[in-house]
Amino acid sequence: MAGRLHLPALLLALLVSVGGVLAVEPDSTTISVEEYAGQKITNITIQGNNVTEDYVIARQIWSEIGNPLDPELVAEDVTRLDNLSIFGSVEVAVIPNADGVVLNFSFTELPWLIPYPALSYTEQNGFSVGLGVTSPNFLGHGMILGANVLVGGTTTYNFRAANPWIFGNHVSADLRAFHKIRQNTLLDYEETSDLAQLIGGTYLGERGRFLATVGYYGVASDKDNITLSPDNRDDMWDAGASIGYDSRDSWRLPRQGWQNDVAAIYFGGSANFLAVNFDVRRYQPMGSKNAIATGPLLSIQSGTVGVDVPSYMQYFLGGANSIRGYKLDDLGRELFGQNQFLYTLEYRYVLSAPRPYKVFKWSIGMGFELAGFTDVGVAWSRSQDFSLNRTRIGFGAGLRVLLPAVEMVRFDIGISQYGDVVFNFGINSIFFSRRQRIR
Repeated sequence: MAGRLHLPALLLALLVSVGGVLAVEPDSTTISVEEYAGQKITNITIQGNNVTEDYVIARQIWSEIGNPLDPELVAEDVTRLDNLSIFGSVEVAVIPNADGVVLNFSFTELPWLIPYPALSYTEQNGFSVGLGVTSPNFLGHGMILGANVLVGGTTTYNFRAANPWIFGNHVSADLRAFHKIRQNTLLDYEETSDLAQLIGGTYLGERGRFLATVGYYGVASDKDNITLSPDNRDDMWDAGASIGYDSRDSWRLPRQGWQNDVAAIYFGGSANFLAVNFDVRRYQPMGSKNAIATGPLLSIQSGTVGVDVPSYMQYFLGGANSIRGYKLDDLGRELFGQNQFLYTLEYRYVLSAPRPYKVFKWSIGMGFELAGFTDVGVAWSRSQDFSLNRTRIGFGAGLRVLLPAVEMVRFDIGISQYGDVVFNFGINSIFFSRRQRIR
């Protein structure tokens, strides 16, 4: 399944580069409450949430009335609110009074409903354009609702509805569906695919995560010997679960902590195999603006390609989302298999931390980051093919535009171990995209 870019956040980033439409607001996430540390919180107030319901905000604020003011906890409150990706800015002010202090949170909101010209890009199929509408904060309840239609390199109909916190300890539901027609350049056939997937989840304590998923995935080919079924269409159902640990200090700009999980999903119907992922990510601060992001991904699939595992569900390496410094259409034809091992090391330097840019009456949080990276990877189906002589290495540097919802847009110059220089363009961090089979 290939990656897609169809979020209006990128269009807003382009407006920033053109200038004249957006105005920079003061940095709004700086916490200056240390001088009031230990004083009693007599009240907590919120303002500026014209659309967002009060309870969506209140459940993210762990500072409590009657408790001593803890600057570290206030900073964590701001991070949790920023992680919602529905605010352009989050400000906090301490107002002293005779009995202690009042803690005031104020916000500028993203538009709750955004019609937009949709844009999609994949390394196999290039650009597609269309129209879409999205609500990152549907009815002010922090829910996501969106749909779009794109034509061009890929014809796609997308729909998503998600509620990240329904009740309890972040009990969530996420429904995603698409219908897509594209040319699979790696296997040289026209692919028509359909997906419907429901993901439910909950937190386990503060840092633990649990997800369960069920879904349908169908693929049709215009050529013989692509699908497992002789009628050139595979209809698969899947069911799986994952358990993980997430201690990142921020979702949008992680500088410290872990994000790890083990996931297993079984594919039945036309297919018959179990896919297991071991994903480890570490963020290590190296100073106020420097950090290391690193970790391996191991993906193992049971069965035999062409018998239990469809050929199009192999891992094809190269490009922006696996081993940078290589073109997907080149390395992907050479290095592929039903299993993969990837390792990435990135050094990140923050040029500008996310800050609000005024868009008419709304604010969009945006920042910029430089990165240097090294990628290592191998794919295999037979055990003898899991070897150093088939392992490829790429390295390079790039610029990231830090955005809400998509985390970042990446512009990378990669160099292969053979000295080839390749421009790689990607959406979301490579740690997210490599896991999604985004090629």
